[in-house]
Amino acid sequence: MKNNSRPQIAVTGPDHSGLTAWIFTALNVRLAGGQPVRVSPDSFNGEIDYDGVIIGGGSDIHPDNYQQEQAPNVKRPFILKLKELLLYPMELFNRLGSKGSFDKPRDEMEKQFIDYALSNNKPILGICRGHQLLNAKLGGTMYKSTLPLLAHDVRIRSPFPRKKVIYTKDDSLISDIAGDDPIKVNAIHSQAVGQPADSLQVTAKEQAGITQVLESKNSEKVLGVQWHPEYLFYMKAHRSIFKWLVNKASNEKK
Repeated sequence: MKNNSRPQIAVTGPDHSGLTAWIFTALNVRLAGGQPVRVSPDSFNGEIDYDGVIIGGGSDIHPDNYQQEQAPNVKRPFILKLKELLLYPMELFNRLGSKGSFDKPRDEMEKQFIDYALSNNKPILGICRGHQLLNAKLGGTMYKSTLPLLAHDVRIRSPFPRKKVIYTKDDSLISDIAGDDPIKVNAIHSQAVGQPADSLQVTAKEQAGITQVLESKNSEKVLGVQWHPEYLFYMKAHRSIFKWLVNKASNEKK
């Protein structure tokens, strides 16, 4: 890795999409004082010694790479499904374009980054899919879909802050980072964390009960968030998440 005074932050993503997420993630890392490095399966050459890691969002995790949590059996009425499509067009685009969309090479690459970060005490941030994969890699379970969990609530799918996240623990890393007030977040996910891994703890949920934040029980260098803070760079609480990562990575360089 090139010598650079700014901490080098690996930002994982897919080969053939994800440009928008990369642009906004890179912006946030740069604003926080870091140097983002985009890594995808095709570009990955085995170099893994970065100062910090962001496991980004994207396609669903392949079923081979997680233990499925049994979801409740809920029949969702047609009018509710129609309302979702009308209120949140991203839901329609997702249903039309991503059925059966997996990226196993990316799963395998990102699992290497997770192992490296945890084994070498490097700061790691999991965003949406990355939050789920972090939990799955450490032995936690996943829900294949959020729809049964929402029951008769509309599934929100928007890059804008349309949900409120409530802390479930008074003393938490996320509250230290983002402040004590409930965080307004976006939602662009189809899957969700089930049971947390033994080494992780849930420190925030949304009203429907879906886990929104995971933290390590033993380290202040591990954080997973279910939303996409990169798209909310105009809100201090979300910029602070990237500042936390870069600050921890900067300490690693000293």
